[in-house]
Amino acid sequence: MFYNYLLIAWRNLSKRKAYTAINIFGLSLGISSCLLVFALVSHIKSFDQYHAKAKITYRLVTDTFEGSREYHSPGVPAVLPTAFKDDFSGIDASVLISGGHNGLITVKDEEDEKYFMESGIGYTTDDFFKVFDREIIKGKSTEFLSEVNQAVISKKYAEKLFGTTSAVGQSFQFHKGDIYSVTAVMEDFPENTDFPFDIFLSYENLKQQREEGGWLSIYSDDQFYLVIPDHKAKESIQAGLPGFVQKYLGENTIINRAHKLQPLNEIHFDERYTNFGYQVTSNSIHIMIGVAFFLLLTASINFINLSTALSGKRAKEVGLRKVFGGHKRHIVSQFLSETGLICLFSIFIAFVIGSLALPYLNDFLGTEADYSIIFSPIGLLTVCSLWLIISLISGAYPSLTISQLNPIKAIKEQYQSKQTSSYMMRKGLVVFQFMITQFFIIGTLVLVMQMNHLRSADIGFQKDAIASFSIPERNAEKSDLLAERLRNLPGVDMVSVSFTEPASSSSSSTNAIIVETREEYTVQIKPADSYYLDTYGLELLYGENLVKEDTVSRYLATESFAKKAGYENPEDLLGVFVNIGGIDAPISGVVKDFYVRSLKSELEPTFIYHNQHLFRTVGIKITDANANLVMEEAEKVFKDLYPEFPMQYSFLDEKIAKFYELEERMTTLFIIFSCIAVAVGCIGLYGLVSFMAAMKTKEIGVRKVLGASSAQVLAMFSKEYIVLLLISFAMAAPLAGYFMEKWLADYNSKIQLSWQFYAVSFLLVGLIAILTVGHKSLQAAWSNPSNALKSE
Repeated sequence: MFYNYLLIAWRNLSKRKAYTAINIFGLSLGISSCLLVFALVSHIKSFDQYHAKAKITYRLVTDTFEGSREYHSPGVPAVLPTAFKDDFSGIDASVLISGGHNGLITVKDEEDEKYFMESGIGYTTDDFFKVFDREIIKGKSTEFLSEVNQAVISKKYAEKLFGTTSAVGQSFQFHKGDIYSVTAVMEDFPENTDFPFDIFLSYENLKQQREEGGWLSIYSDDQFYLVIPDHKAKESIQAGLPGFVQKYLGENTIINRAHKLQPLNEIHFDERYTNFGYQVTSNSIHIMIGVAFFLLLTASINFINLSTALSGKRAKEVGLRKVFGGHKRHIVSQFLSETGLICLFSIFIAFVIGSLALPYLNDFLGTEADYSIIFSPIGLLTVCSLWLIISLISGAYPSLTISQLNPIKAIKEQYQSKQTSSYMMRKGLVVFQFMITQFFIIGTLVLVMQMNHLRSADIGFQKDAIASFSIPERNAEKSDLLAERLRNLPGVDMVSVSFTEPASSSSSSTNAIIVETREEYTVQIKPADSYYLDTYGLELLYGENLVKEDTVSRYLATESFAKKAGYENPEDLLGVFVNIGGIDAPISGVVKDFYVRSLKSELEPTFIYHNQHLFRTVGIKITDANANLVMEEAEKVFKDLYPEFPMQYSFLDEKIAKFYELEERMTTLFIIFSCIAVAVGCIGLYGLVSFMAAMKTKEIGVRKVLGASSAQVLAMFSKEYIVLLLISFAMAAPLAGYFMEKWLADYNSKIQLSWQFYAVSFLLVGLIAILTVGHKSLQAAWSNPSNALKSE
């Protein structure tokens, strides 16, 4: 019996090639989108879940509260881990990792020296390997980072630095300073980890420097991880954290600080706290899953619409089968078999589309998703579930509708789809499909306009035609000489040496205390020279600029600090003494507010002051149109002073663009998925109009014989869909507005939703629908009426 169902299904599908092709193509696009999203989400969700202790591993993070503002940091004071292990029990293992380090590695051999400028370097202890799974393949099994000047390197880096994986006993110099001996070689880190370290150096070398700041100093790259096997112990530690903070901070500060335990499986998705790799927000994952679901739903709607529209043409077949003894369940099974066969073909084609598209998607997103996950047990179960669900959703309603036809009326061809509930069902599904399409288009327009706004918004300083690079050595005389020689180059307008650019992924915050009132505020600090304002186009509103000095004798503050400290007139800040890092000095100038991070963040109070010991970045303002040629000359100057070091420069506008890299990628993905949704909708609409035109062939012929024009026939087809379009727009507009307002709420600087977004979306979808409907309608309108009436 089942074989007969399949055989008849194959014959019916072969007979209606256009119907079959439209359904298979539409479903293939929807299913391939689901498979791609499944592969991507599986990869993203797998980050650091391969560790044996992943489910019981936590990171201790820091929250600081100041009035209504909150500051989040993944770091802790360097002195915290020792006190933490003394005060709390139930901890199986713990480790402090100081990441984000980079610098020059020098390898000496008998003949010469080799230089490597490397990143991905961290300071830690042996305990890292007790918390995380990273196999040691050469060297000691324990105590390989317990003493100063010890190093563990990855297999890849052992080959890169020493030409062999048997690098134990070899040594290298880091950043022209300490010489480290390789005590072990570890396996390379996998792609799905937020701990992408190729070199671990002994934390003993850094410990004293980091702990000098005490409890008030927090580096975001100093992160503390704990393994807590017992849930009750975890709850006890969490409950004891407020008392722990009070014990060690005491009355020394009015900062309202809190620590909390963050599960390891949240680190890759919580954008409040950075990590050592990259992050994907949970909202992005939800959006991808939602888009894939609605694409699949749109394709299924196409199937239902086309199937019910076709029911009129198959009425006589169903009537004859019933007359000859066919039961309702047999007819339902027959139509479900056809649906299942179409879905099966669609899945095979979707496999091909997905496998071809995933490499490009990986390159675009910077991921390493593997399509083989589809063939894992969970992947195959997902595919089988998709096939079953789509077959039932797409086939159940049409098969039940057709199986209920009256056999006598069906044989006499008295069945009219407009007189059945299926016609209303089709109209409802078309409305829903149009609603999804308009939702995607409105969302895409908002995303694109917000991205354009981020690229063009006023951030308080100049970002174009400015190149920057790191100073390899902390030598004040050398950096002064470098800056002076760079200023004399043709095409160079200004050069500044500073801690970082005005907006940077690396920021530093501390406490600013107004000396007179002892009021304390969290502020960003930007150590810089006197050329900083001119180089980056920062505007000095009141007072005087910085001067070159050996010790800090003046500060520049931004407008937002005046507001935060309660000064209505920012000019009143001039002469106010402030203590930063233990140094009292007056505010000599007030600078116009600028963003120190992305436009997602608020304008933060910022202090600029001269402290040459912290300078590490050179910024060059270029006037020549050929910026690369200017930088080639700059590199020659750099090489003359630092011959061992490579100069790795980048342009400030490109750095700032990376703040929004995830949003840019998600916008592009949304555009692609929106195009797919529109394409699937148009395919279904075209197929539906095609079958309606075929059903109305005689009606159109009669109308034309009686004098109807082509325009009247076109209007007959179009007016119904225009009404449906209006209804769907009325449903999509408020829904899209609600969700896009929620998305925009994450940005401090954002566009405002206006009626133009909705008008453009409506006109665009209307144009697409009219073109889709109009093409087939005109074919029907221009056909010879005699051909339609001959069959009578």
